[in-house]
Amino acid sequence: MLPRARALARGRGRGRLPGASRRRLPLSSSPAWLCCWALAACQAAWAGDLPSSSRPLPPCQEKDYHFEYTECDSSGSRWRVAIPNSAVDCSGLPDPVRGKECTFSCASGEYLEMKNQVCSKCGEGTYSLGSGIKFDEWDELPTGFSNVATFMDTVVGPSDSRPVGCNNSSWIPRGNYIESNRDDCTVSLIYAVHLKKSGYVSFEYQYVDNNIFFEFFIQNDQCQEMDTTADKWVKLTDNGEWGSHSVMLKSGTNILYWRTTGILMGSKAVKPVLVKNITIEGVAYTSECFPCKPGTFSDKPGSFNCQVCPRNTYSEKGAKECIKCAEDSQFSEEGSSECMERPPCTTKDYFQIHTPCDEEGKTQIMYKWIEPKICWEDLTDAIRLPPSGEKKDCPPCNPGFYNNGSSSCHPCPPGTFSDGTKECRPCPAGTEPALGFEYKWWNVLPGNMKTSCFNVGNSKCDGMNGWEVAGDHIQSGAGGSDNDYLILNLHIPGFKPPTSMTGAMGSELGRITFVFETLCSADCILYFMMDINRKSTNVVESWGGTKEKQAYTHIIFKNATFTFTWAFQRTNEGQDTVHQ
Repeated sequence: MLPRARALARGRGRGRLPGASRRRLPLSSSPAWLCCWALAACQAAWAGDLPSSSRPLPPCQEKDYHFEYTECDSSGSRWRVAIPNSAVDCSGLPDPVRGKECTFSCASGEYLEMKNQVCSKCGEGTYSLGSGIKFDEWDELPTGFSNVATFMDTVVGPSDSRPVGCNNSSWIPRGNYIESNRDDCTVSLIYAVHLKKSGYVSFEYQYVDNNIFFEFFIQNDQCQEMDTTADKWVKLTDNGEWGSHSVMLKSGTNILYWRTTGILMGSKAVKPVLVKNITIEGVAYTSECFPCKPGTFSDKPGSFNCQVCPRNTYSEKGAKECIKCAEDSQFSEEGSSECMERPPCTTKDYFQIHTPCDEEGKTQIMYKWIEPKICWEDLTDAIRLPPSGEKKDCPPCNPGFYNNGSSSCHPCPPGTFSDGTKECRPCPAGTEPALGFEYKWWNVLPGNMKTSCFNVGNSKCDGMNGWEVAGDHIQSGAGGSDNDYLILNLHIPGFKPPTSMTGAMGSELGRITFVFETLCSADCILYFMMDINRKSTNVVESWGGTKEKQAYTHIIFKNATFTFTWAFQRTNEGQDTVHQ
C-alpha cells in the first residue's frame, strides 16, 4: 500500500506541469490532464487508509487529559504526570513536574487543583472534607464496596433448617443507610483504602438486636488483622437511636470489614444492623469536590458539608439552594429530593383533646390537625376539621387525687386516701396509705408523663404528639411516617415500701401494671422499656403485631429513680394503634 501511494504521489507531481493551471491546453492534451486529476483524487482517498502512526496527531488540549500523581518513592516525593483520557489520541502532553509531598492535603471545603497544584475552594452546591471521603448516599452500593457472604456452620440444630447457600445474602442499600442481612449467613461489607498518612474511619449505626452478631475490624494488605481493632464487637444501641463508632487507621492499605451473622430463633426474624455516614480521613488529597446529595444544598463556596433542605422544599443533586413546593397542593419531608401531592384529609389527620376542667366540672372537646399538616381539605372527598367547643362532664380524678371543689385534681395529703370520686380521708387507725399512682382517666396527660416522636431516619417528627389522651385510655398518635417511634415516658422518683415491710431482704418494693391492646393492619411492635437512675434504657418486653387486650406486670425490687417508656412503631404502611 505504501509504495503504491508514493508512486501515485510522484505521478501527481509530474502531472502538474509548470504553468498548467494558468494556460489553456490544446484539446489533444485534455485526456492527460483529466488523468492527472483522477490520480490526484485517488491519492487523496487512499491516503485515508494510512495507519495512524504515519499521520501527525493533533496537539493535546486540556480537555483531552487529566493529571495524576505517581506512587511515592522512598524519600516521600512524587511526580505530577498528564494522563490522556480514554479514546483520545493526541500529541504534546505536558511534561511531568515535581509534585506536592506525599502527606500534603487541603483544608476542609477545598480541593487540590492539579494544573497548578494549589488548593481551591469548592463551589456552591459541592463540598469537600479536604483529606477525607464520605459515603452518605446509599441508593446503590458505592464504587469500591463489595459483599462477601458465607455460612458459618456453628449453629446447633437440624441440618435441613440451614440455608442451602448464601449467594443471595448481602448488605442492601436503603437510600440514606445500608442494611445488613436478616438471615443466619455471615455477610461482610468490605472497602479497601490506601492512606498516605494516618487517619481514622467513623460511621453511624443502629444495632438493637442481640440475635445478630455485629463486628467491625480492619486488615492490612497481607490479610492480617490490625491491632487497632482489638475490641471489634460493636455495642448495642437503644431503639430508635444512632450510635457512632470510630477507629484509627494507619498509613498504607486498610481493608475495612463490617460483618454480621444472624442467629435465627424459631420464626422470629432478627432486626438488621443499619449503617450510614461512613467517613474516612487520611487520604492525601482530593482533586475534586463532591456534589451535595439530593435533599441537601450548600450556598457558600468552601463548604465542608451540605445542609438539609427544610420541610416543604426539595433539591436535586448538586443544589445551591432548595426549591419550595407548591404551598397548597404539595408537601415534602425534611431532606426531600422531590415534592409529593397532598392527599385528601381523613379522620386520621386530626385528633381531639380535652381542656382542663372548669369550675362547673365541664371539659371542652377541641379538635386539632396533626402537625405538620400534609393533607388538603379542599379536595373532593376530603373531610373538614370538626367544630370544637362541645362541653362534657369531666371524668373523675384518678385514685389518690381529688379536686376538692376546684377545676383540677390534686394529690391527697400524706396519711389520707381517695378513690378519685370522694374527698381525701384519713386512713383508719393502725393502717397506712398504699402509696402509688393509678391512672384510670385520661383527660390530660399527668404531670410526671411526657410524650414525643422519634424517627429512625433522623427525619424530625418532634412537633407531633406521640400519644393522645382519650378519656378512659391513652392511645398512640398517627405519627408522620413508617418507622416513627411514638414515645410515652413515665417518671417515678422512687419507691417507698409500707412500714411493715421496711428492712425485708429481697422483698417486693413495688410493681407496675398496665392494660394494653394493639390494632395493626401491617407490621408493628410495642416496646416496654425501663431506665434506672438515668443510666441506660433497656427493653423489658416487646409485643409484635395485633394483640388482644391484656395486662402486664413488672415487679420492682430496688428503690431507685425509674423511667418507664412505651415505644410503639409500625414498620410498614398501614393504620396501626395501641391503646392503654
